[in-house]
Amino acid sequence: MASIPYIDIHTHQVDSDPEILSIFNMNIGESKIELNKDQAYSKGIHPWDIEKLEIDSIDNYLEVLTADKNNIAIGEIGLDKLMDTDISIQEKVFIAQLQMAKLKQKPVIIHCVKSQEELLRIKQENDTGTAWVFHGYNKSLQLAKDLLKFGFFLSFGENLLRNEKLQSVFREIPLEKIFLETDDKQIDIRKIYQKAAEIKGIDIEVLKKQILLNYLKCF
Repeated sequence: MASIPYIDIHTHQVDSDPEILSIFNMNIGESKIELNKDQAYSKGIHPWDIEKLEIDSIDNYLEVLTADKNNIAIGEIGLDKLMDTDISIQEKVFIAQLQMAKLKQKPVIIHCVKSQEELLRIKQENDTGTAWVFHGYNKSLQLAKDLLKFGFFLSFGENLLRNEKLQSVFREIPLEKIFLETDDKQIDIRKIYQKAAEIKGIDIEVLKKQILLNYLKCF
């Protein structure tokens, strides 16, 4: 029987390690030419990249990016109030991508900065019938509980290694709602798994099995 893989739900690094199942995050302008033919990836219009596209070309762009079978998720997408792009424009682009996620039945990888209230409102009004993964979670336990009530999965990254407050939050999150990720950090996903298992007080194989089940449920 094959060993259970380590799942890296969101990464900007190309990794050919056979023990790791990763979802590569492809940004606007990036090509899949560098990926092996079976590499799963996500692609979407990040709020940072909205101004790189003409608003009236977004529908065509979304249709193209979701056509490939290896494009298994739309993301990272969402809202970011630290950006100069008006939040109303961000919401329009975000909702357009959620509509495509619903049409294509693809999960979404969420980027959210200082926009939690807007995110929860949009989730309630524009549910896709697919999984929503809040990537790089490093916020409060109360927000985590609110997100869980709305059906989100929470993905934790490198901050879990050293942030004691985040470790306390992670300890309270049900295993069946957790993912782990490397994001843009040059770090082995195994280190994050090891820390996560230690925080939860469980064997790493138990953690790997549950995250695989989460992955199969969502993707």
